[in-house]
Amino acid sequence: MSARLLRLDSNEGPPPPRALLAELAALDPELLRRYSDSSVLEAALADRIDVTPDRVVVTAGADEALDRICRAYAGPDRSVLLPVPTFDMFERFAALAGAPIVRVPWPENGFPVDDVLGRLDARTGVVVVVTPNNPTGAVASRQDVRRIAAAARNAVVLIDHAYVEYADEDLTPALLDLENVIVVRTMSKAWGLAGCRVGYAIGSLSVIAVVRSAGAPYPVAAPSLALALARLRAGEATLRDHVTRVREERATLRDLLVSRGAAARASQANFVLADFGGSATFVRDGLRARGVLVRDFPGRAGLETSLRITLPGDPADYARLSAALESVLGQEAPAL
Repeated sequence: MSARLLRLDSNEGPPPPRALLAELAALDPELLRRYSDSSVLEAALADRIDVTPDRVVVTAGADEALDRICRAYAGPDRSVLLPVPTFDMFERFAALAGAPIVRVPWPENGFPVDDVLGRLDARTGVVVVVTPNNPTGAVASRQDVRRIAAAARNAVVLIDHAYVEYADEDLTPALLDLENVIVVRTMSKAWGLAGCRVGYAIGSLSVIAVVRSAGAPYPVAAPSLALALARLRAGEATLRDHVTRVREERATLRDLLVSRGAAARASQANFVLADFGGSATFVRDGLRARGVLVRDFPGRAGLETSLRITLPGDPADYARLSAALESVLGQEAPAL
């Protein structure tokens, strides 16, 4: 029997505890015939963040929150300011809102806060900061965000914090006092619930009211809400163990890649982005032949020769990834 496919191309988190399946089986059937109510989960998240529940809105994954924000605050006369490269869905969300995109290059040596400030104008509707950034793993600082928020008084500063559990610092507490900042988070990564599609946004009363009104009244299915609530109530012990393991793998993987000549970036997410030069397709196909999927970026300016590799957070799976990489990189291939 062939080995199972090792999917390291979508940045998903760990398998949730099997006990969570018992929670699903024990759900009251009444939950299925009534429209869902996100208020209990919103209250639990608010308590965890130490804000009032009316400053939290639960959405169908973080993606829906990002889409709502772009539709609510951007448009034909209100641009989206986007440090790039970054999460490619922002291009789509801006297009759906009919909003022009103002792109600011994000180099490897730090967040381009001065360049972002230099591109702000009266037409700026949304300033996007994805930190840790996807696909690079780079971060912005609290000082960067606060400077932008102070300068962009007529815009919303959107902090995409999907990977924050893997980062050195959670910026959320340092930004809660800023009226024009909204932080978007998810249960899809470190919490291991990508299939449930549960995201949430935290912001000021006025911004959250707008974002809430920009969506449908029942965006997340009741079983998903119940599982997310159960996952929160079970505590963070398994999450912390997973994050510790990923951080260890992250350092080891980057060292391996650099030692083999790949330009692997420092990352604070659950993945590593590496530029393989002319060998990128060879490496991607070689890993796939060994049952390991990684993400490539055909047609993405500046990323055409890069691969993004999700850390599995599992000793056996990491050993398999490492062996596959050693095997592929040890073969005759185009020069990096």
